[in-house]
Amino acid sequence: MQRLPPPHPLTHYAGQTTFQHAERLVGVVVGAALAASIALILTGCSTEVLKPSVDLPAKFAASTASEMEPEAAWWKTFNDPVLTDLVRRAMRENRDIKIAAERVRAARAGETISRSWLSPSVGVSAFGADGSTSYDTAKKQGFPDTKTVGAGLDVSWELDLSGRLRAGATAAEAEALAAEHGVRGVRLLVMSDVATNYFTLVGALRQAETLRAISAAQDETLRLVTARHRAGLATSFDVERAQTDAASARAQIPPLETLAAVSRHRIAVLIGDQAFNATSIQPSRGNAVAPEARQGQPATLLQRRPDVLALMAQLDAANARRKQAAAEWFPRLFLGASYGRQGLEMNGLDFGAARFTNVAALLTMPIFNAGRTRAINEVAESGQREALLRAEDGIVRALEDVENALVTQAQERHRAESLQSATESAEAALSHAQSLYDRGQIDLLPLLDSQRARLAARLNANDSNTRLLLDSVQLYKALGGGWQVFEQPATPTAATAADRPPLS
Repeated sequence: MQRLPPPHPLTHYAGQTTFQHAERLVGVVVGAALAASIALILTGCSTEVLKPSVDLPAKFAASTASEMEPEAAWWKTFNDPVLTDLVRRAMRENRDIKIAAERVRAARAGETISRSWLSPSVGVSAFGADGSTSYDTAKKQGFPDTKTVGAGLDVSWELDLSGRLRAGATAAEAEALAAEHGVRGVRLLVMSDVATNYFTLVGALRQAETLRAISAAQDETLRLVTARHRAGLATSFDVERAQTDAASARAQIPPLETLAAVSRHRIAVLIGDQAFNATSIQPSRGNAVAPEARQGQPATLLQRRPDVLALMAQLDAANARRKQAAAEWFPRLFLGASYGRQGLEMNGLDFGAARFTNVAALLTMPIFNAGRTRAINEVAESGQREALLRAEDGIVRALEDVENALVTQAQERHRAESLQSATESAEAALSHAQSLYDRGQIDLLPLLDSQRARLAARLNANDSNTRLLLDSVQLYKALGGGWQVFEQPATPTAATAADRPPLS
């Protein structure tokens, strides 16, 4: 804001009134404001407000029969208490969430700054001056020896004739809302990362356990084949093949142990801890089951996805910034006033103190600035169109994410059903082989082969179950739910006390 000129130190000194002067200035200001308002009405300063024009389908193409809204606390649908506790800890302690919260704090402060320009600014001032000279110099040249001191109250205000300040405040408010949605997006990302790494850990441990059983079976086969080779009942080729199978089974265990350790480390960091303490993360022993998909309607997706909500808020901010830039073409009116008391001492003679009043107005309007105002509007218009394209792209990408997640989960369910059938067949074959072995109709090798086939089928089934759990997490992430549970509740019943994040 441009500063108004300060009052002259001797303005209306010694009790002279300035009310008539102020009245004349106010009359001029009112006339100028009226003329500016008429110019704005005649010229017009309205700008186009852009909104996304994406046509939303009535339902998802890969939707199932269920059209119910997804669970808010979706991590609880897996019925795993360890996972639920890890998600809660992450919502309380995760550093990324705290960083995003600080960005919200800064954005809200920026909103306060923008709105402050709509109100008058009031301040106090004090001044003093010593114009002392030597007596001989003052006597010869006629310079007075003066000392002044005073204090006053200053008021300044820009009248928002064109709506520029209001548009700036609206833009700041929308940007603060976008920052809030950014926090929600970080919460969703963190909770989905916790669930993804947790199920990766569970799957790696389960696969490692199955591979140890396979390795033990392969070692038993190698022992038996080696004994038969010594007795002349097996060839060297049989021994080499058994050794290869045993070594291959053992070689698959270390990568799974590495995957389990890395997943533990990632979870520890996500919950605000350190990788050094990751060994304390022990998953449940029960088998988690992927819940059925409840995707809801595409239209409601736009009310759950934090990234889409943030893009829409950023578009609102860009629309307001466009209005703010358009207002640069129109006049700006500044008012200022100073009130106070001032004392004067001249050549040792004290004239006492007197009140002073100064009222001023400043009306400015751009005439020529080498294209700066036009460039400001071009920048704002480009930002507005970019924000529109980003919002539309965010909407179609959100729909794509859900469609992909629904297809992936549905196909993995079909794969899991086939692998479950294979596992049941392998179990039946092993039972039949055990019965034949008990009756002496087959030797140990066919029985061991049946055991390895059953373990291999179980290995594939474990992998499919892990993939199905991860696909479920990806679907919930695409649907954008879960962050609502950890919002600061408007009422005590809006969220349970255990799920509320601590106040920062």
